[in-house]
Amino acid sequence: MHTARLTRKESTELTRRRLIDGAIEILRRDGVAAATTGRIASAAGLKQPSFYVHFADRDAIFEAAAIEIGRRVIEMLKRQLTEFDPTRARRAIRTAYASMTAAFLSEPELTRIFLRHRADDGTVLGRTFRQLLDEARGELVESLARHGLVLPRDTAEAHVELLVAGLLGLLEALLAGRLRDRDAAVDAIAGATTAMFRSLNKERKDKR
Repeated sequence: MHTARLTRKESTELTRRRLIDGAIEILRRDGVAAATTGRIASAAGLKQPSFYVHFADRDAIFEAAAIEIGRRVIEMLKRQLTEFDPTRARRAIRTAYASMTAAFLSEPELTRIFLRHRADDGTVLGRTFRQLLDEARGELVESLARHGLVLPRDTAEAHVELLVAGLLGLLEALLAGRLRDRDAAVDAIAGATTAMFRSLNKERKDKR
C-alpha cells in the first residue's frame, strides 16, 4: 500500500502548524518568557534554524499563536452569546453560561494567557487578542438584532460590553480563586443577563 506524498505546500503548512502548536504548548505550560525560538523549534521536533524558514522572529510566531488561541477563546464566547434569545427562560441562559464557563476552564492556561494579555497593546499577543475581541463584540452587537432586539448602536454596544466584561471578569475571578463556587457564579451572571434581556424586550414592546 502506497502512502500519498505531501506536496511542498502541504509539507510547509504541516511544519508551520507544528511550530504554532509547539509555541502554544510552551505558552500554556511555561508562559511567554519561556517561549524562545529554540524551545519552540524543539517542541515541534525541529532544529532552531528550521524555525526561521517559517517565521521571521519570535513576534511572528507569537502573532500566529495568538490568532489561534484567540480564535479558540472567541469561538467559545460567540458560540454561546450569539445563541441568547431574549424570550427563552432563565434555565436556557444559565445552561449556556455553564457550558461556556466549563469550556473556558477546561483550558485554564490558554484562558489565563488570553485574559492576561487581552488589553496589553505593548505586545503582539495583546494587540492580536484585542483585535479579535473587538471583532467578536461587533458580531455580538449584530446578533442582538437577529434576535429581535433592534436597538440604537450605542445602546447595543453598551449591553454587549456588559455581557463580555461580566463573563471575562467571572472567568478571571474563578481562575484566581476569588470566586470558589462556580455554580453560584454562573447563577449570578445568568440572572443578570436574563434581567437585562427581559428589560430590553419589555422596552421594545412598550414602544410599539
